[in-house]
Order: sequence, then structure tokens, then C-alpha cells
Amino acid sequence: MHLYLSSSSPLNSAYSTSDNRLTYHVTSPFQLVSLTSTIERIVPNYQPIAEIDFHKIRSTIIRYQGREISAGDFFTKGILGSLGSHRAFTGPDGKSYVWKFRNNEPELFVNDGSKTPVAHFHRRHRGFFSKSRPASLEIFPVGQHMMDLIIVTFVYIAKLREDRKKRARAAASSGGAS
Repeated sequence: MHLYLSSSSPLNSAYSTSDNRLTYHVTSPFQLVSLTSTIERIVPNYQPIAEIDFHKIRSTIIRYQGREISAGDFFTKGILGSLGSHRAFTGPDGKSYVWKFRNNEPELFVNDGSKTPVAHFHRRHRGFFSKSRPASLEIFPVGQHMMDLIIVTFVYIAKLREDRKKRARAAASSGGAS
């Protein structure tokens, strides 16, 4: 299933199916000190499903399924620890899943060595040399039992990706000096 984003930002988008049925809505209004993303499921009935409070100094907080948990407790980091970009979590089926960045596009896999794909984010293409297409999150059949959780973890990963890109631009504009 492809969920098409209404904008290139996963943090501020409506997520719709190929037949234009609005499925999820994510809003992240700008705040000076922190950022809160609110994730809502639209079908079959409107329901807020999660909030993520991103903080620069203290730990990010994820509110999901009536629980409030720090991102550090929700996710485990890959083999490179805090230097790595992989983030693993446990699904409702007790299996481990891991988000990885490949070609700057987040991909979710079953974390059992099988490399079974669960979800893949496709960046928007403007169509200069190929057909234009909106940004989308593709969720494979193996992940459809936990779509809410995939959306919540994807929003978190998208914010990490955005922050990493900002740091890289800042380093490049300052000549790499710290």
C-alpha cells in the first residue's frame, strides 16, 4: 500500500491512498524550543494516535497507546550506537523491526537477518528527467498489521533525517569547522 504525502515533509502532511482517501494526518507546528508532532488516523474513524515531543536538550517523548515513553527507551540504536542512524523497536507481534537509511530514504525491515522489507519512504521527484511523483510511504503486506506504529516511528525517523540534513548543511556552509 502506498500512502501519498500532501507535501514533501512527513512532519506536516496528509497521507492518502492512491484513490485519494485521506488515511493519516501529521501536524508539527513550529515552536522555538521544541517541536510536537501530532499523528491522527482518519479512517475508519478519526482518532488521534500519537504525539511526539522532540527536544533538543532532553530526551524526545513519544505518547502512543496510552503510554508515555522516552525515544531512548522506545528505540534501540544500531551497532554504531549514538553515531549510527539505524533505529530498532519491537512491534505488537513481539518481533524486532529496524529503520535504516539507504540513499537518504528511510526503509523499515524485519530485524531478524532476513532483510524482509516492511516499509519504504520514496522522496518526491519533481520530474525534470523522469515522471513527477509525490513523496510516499510504501507499506508492504508484512507491515499492514501495524500501520499506526509504522507511521509513528516513521515520523520520528523523518525528524532525525531532517535534523541530520540541517547539521550537514550548517557544517558545509561553515567550511566544516566546529
